Amino acid sequence: MNICNISTILSYITIIYVLASVYYIIFTKKLGTPFLDEVNKYPTLKYLREQSKKDRRDIFYHGIITSIIILIIFRPFINCFSL
Repeated sequence: MNICNISTILSYITIIYVLASVYYIIFTKKLGTPFLDEVNKYPTLKYLREQSKKDRRDIFYHGIITSIIILIIFRPFINCFSL
């Protein structure tokens, strides 16, 4: 594998991570902080915490998938490497 291909692959991985992180930030703003909001009110704290983690994990994974689709469509690094 030559240098151009290695750096191009790393570029794709980096952009996927950045786009997924931006997606995560945008879509988790409306979720609030259920654990901190409810910590003193209910004994089911573990359930709330686990459900919140699952929701945020799923949103992040959706961001990764969306980023991959965007990169496949637009191919910003097409000069060095093609998928």
